[in-house]
Amino acid sequence: MRYLFIVLIIFSLVTCGRNETSDNTPIETNEDLIAHTLEFKKEIIEVTKGIHVAIGYSLANSILIEGHGGNIIIDTTGSVEKGNEIRELFSKINSNPITAIIYTHNHGDHTFGARAFYSHDNPEIYSHESTEKYVNRIIGVLRPAISKRSNRMFGSTFPLERIENNGIGHFLEIGRKGNTTGYLPPTKTFKESLEVKIAGIDIKLFHAPGETNDQIFVWIPEKKALFPGDNFYKAFPNLYTIRGTPYRDLVSWVKSIDKMRYLHPEYLIPSHTKPLIGKDLIHTELTNYRDAIQFVHDQTIRMINKGMTPNEISSLLTLPPHLISSPFLKEFYGSPSWSARNVFSGYLGWFDGNPTSLNPLSPETESKKMIELAGGWQSLLHITEEAFLKGELQWTLQLTDYLLEEDSKNEKVLSIREKTLIALGEKQSNPNARYYYLSSAEELKPSFKKLDILSQNSESIRGFPIEAFLESLKVNVVAERVYDKDLYLLLKFKDTSKIYSLILRKGILEIQPFEISGDRIEVETTETIWKEILVGIRSLPVSMASGAVTVKGDKLKVISFFNSFKE
Repeated sequence: MRYLFIVLIIFSLVTCGRNETSDNTPIETNEDLIAHTLEFKKEIIEVTKGIHVAIGYSLANSILIEGHGGNIIIDTTGSVEKGNEIRELFSKINSNPITAIIYTHNHGDHTFGARAFYSHDNPEIYSHESTEKYVNRIIGVLRPAISKRSNRMFGSTFPLERIENNGIGHFLEIGRKGNTTGYLPPTKTFKESLEVKIAGIDIKLFHAPGETNDQIFVWIPEKKALFPGDNFYKAFPNLYTIRGTPYRDLVSWVKSIDKMRYLHPEYLIPSHTKPLIGKDLIHTELTNYRDAIQFVHDQTIRMINKGMTPNEISSLLTLPPHLISSPFLKEFYGSPSWSARNVFSGYLGWFDGNPTSLNPLSPETESKKMIELAGGWQSLLHITEEAFLKGELQWTLQLTDYLLEEDSKNEKVLSIREKTLIALGEKQSNPNARYYYLSSAEELKPSFKKLDILSQNSESIRGFPIEAFLESLKVNVVAERVYDKDLYLLLKFKDTSKIYSLILRKGILEIQPFEISGDRIEVETTETIWKEILVGIRSLPVSMASGAVTVKGDKLKVISFFNSFKE
């Protein structure tokens, strides 16, 4: 009887119209995930005298180190608003000015709140020398893709009451209404290590590639306190993140943790989840953490050498029992399966070794062949419905790919796909997977509105370098539209005296930070105005008409130049 009841419920989900799905549809939450939420209780913890960590206010922690006559902040949260909230609380603990800010790495949840901690005291900002390069990547050439995938992964389009937690924090505030970005570029950088006295405290900064290539850790010898950034937190590490990232080198990550282990810290204060106290406990958990990373790397390589494909490896790779049982290695963020694919790609690239994969059929052609094989579109739809009723969710999802390739707006197929994605999401204790499925379901609704990780206002874009915005132009050229176009703009910024040559040449945009001889149109403005035009805050024609942008030459050609970047 119970089985019949379940079947009837599932059948009703398949057959009901898409418009019957409401934002209030209850979503089941995995009990393990609910329990993990306790890790992010909103509080400020005094780890030891003079070190305080704010947890639960943002996706990332922000850390206060009390100095002599000044304070140090490690990581600044992901928005000015959250940064202001934490700064106010920190000032009640110690009202001294902020002497320094330290970025453990480039991610926005650690850097985008910087202006909140900077505005009154003008502190130095410390980071690895490559941090700004990776910030530029996120907000420049890959912003549309990173925005879409990050918003799916963190469930950023959902109201907060639908977010249990994001695995390493309560929720990601970046891109949400009421949260603005306030990134500021570093003022002090280093390559491998830096010893510095700040506010009377001896601090050592070490380059420690792991979750990011620019990752650093902070060591305060006097207090035996170590700040690992994102190279350690209470969840299986994101050896690969589904939002997309450069290759995360697992061998380097292990070496970075080993550097930390052999300092024998007594206090471990990560930038996500709660601090650890006690030399033995810290040594044990750091050892387990690095062993888990090394295991994934080594066993993946072993299976690669046996001739296995990424799919085969990811389906077989399982951590040893003692690591599976560790509370610090639960799959609340990363996944051994995803990580194995990352190792394969990092060593061997996209090709899985199967000759079939060298020149695969296009999605359109493959779909036509599969539909034909199934006996026609209606027949495949029937097979898809039956797969859903059987609970074969992954197979159902793959079949909807074929059906939608042929008829992308079919309401019945979209309904099945939406319910399938929700069902897959509900099963997940890993929030990254959970919200990626659920967000993908949400995107199928006509009412869906996308978010951008970069707030569309002048204050938010002020701290980002102009070079990032210029680089984004290169990858937005609609090449096929301008194969016959040759145009040279000499761009001058009167506020910074920077000059850039922008040469659009038959579908390719060359940008150089100097003047090139040749026929050109000269454009003069400020960096801020140019940024505002590029992100859509300002209109180019209106800016030229008002004098905010001055042009020596044909103004229509300047507008034509910009039309080359519009799909």
